Amino acid sequence: MDAESPLRSPVTEDLQAVAGEFALPGEFVRADPLGSGHIHDTFVVEYRRRGERQRYVLQRLNTRVFVDPAALATNLQRITEHIRSKLAERGDRDPERRCLRPLPNAAGDASVVDSTGAYWRAFPFIEGTRTLEGGERAADVREAARAFGRFAADLVDLAEPRLTPTIPGFHDTEKRVRRLEAVIRADPNRRAAAIAVELGAAARGWERLERRLAEIGASNLPRRIMHNDCKLNNLLLDAETGEGLCVIDLDTTMDSTILCDFGELVRSGACRATEDERDLDRVELDVDRFGAIAEGYWGGVRGFLSEPEVRALPLAGPVLTLENAVRFLTDHLEGDVYFRTRREGQNLDRARRHLRLLDSMFAAQDTLTRKIEELDSGNSA
Repeated sequence: MDAESPLRSPVTEDLQAVAGEFALPGEFVRADPLGSGHIHDTFVVEYRRRGERQRYVLQRLNTRVFVDPAALATNLQRITEHIRSKLAERGDRDPERRCLRPLPNAAGDASVVDSTGAYWRAFPFIEGTRTLEGGERAADVREAARAFGRFAADLVDLAEPRLTPTIPGFHDTEKRVRRLEAVIRADPNRRAAAIAVELGAAARGWERLERRLAEIGASNLPRRIMHNDCKLNNLLLDAETGEGLCVIDLDTTMDSTILCDFGELVRSGACRATEDERDLDRVELDVDRFGAIAEGYWGGVRGFLSEPEVRALPLAGPVLTLENAVRFLTDHLEGDVYFRTRREGQNLDRARRHLRLLDSMFAAQDTLTRKIEELDSGNSA
């Protein structure tokens, strides 16, 4: 969910008062913004108790993106409880660093509603961790992919009922394409003619992908519980050892296919260029980084993937790359109302970057397919 806009209104409720609703022990010391997330407003709040510092994460939910906070809380509780049960089965000695723990408020509820109607939630801050924000080593990329693969494996046997879809159709690529076509016809800001080249490239990319996906039977891939937002920075790594500890930002965790998680890892991690890189000569799939992602993810998911899922993996990166290009083009045409932008034309730059990356992925398809086949056959270290 790169670059999606946060709530635009300022935080009007005193953070100390909100934190107090969660009955956090000790004396409130300070609160500071945390991270670079694009959805919720996130803060780290510090308390002091008996001379010891304790930190917590406090989040104000974006209910324009996630319209059902109750379902969000129920999903989160079920996901984290199930993962903790898996950690207990494996005899893990440090579950507090390996799984988020949503904190109840003083009344035992999952969230606090402030005087503006905003929903808040809290978690213990996981100390001694870091995230990947760019320039990471292949070993870090591999470890992050492994942790996301393990996350998916842990949720394979989550009991019924299914998790509530928090954003219906989030990774429905065809639906995204049809929406772009509708916006082109409406052209509310008279921008379509100026980007005919990019719109044509997106249409051709979808035609090619649609044909290939049909050839491998991708419409019948198993529906599994996936994270659905597997950017590298949605994982906490141990700051000293580099071990992948805790998958975070679980709000989009719901049913989808393996294409969504593996594809997002490839889209976000297998190209060194920034998301809005203007020099398109710098935008290219890094095959070595793809290999690291594939090896890591395979280490987490091997044993439960079906043969059709394995065949589809080389197309996962192109699917998510095309989907994001389409979303950026749609928002550009609509006047940049959905994704956060810092300058004029940024969504168009993002779309161009993704379309160039898509071309690079298409050109490397034989290489990507061989890499997956090597993993599947056990010929890769």
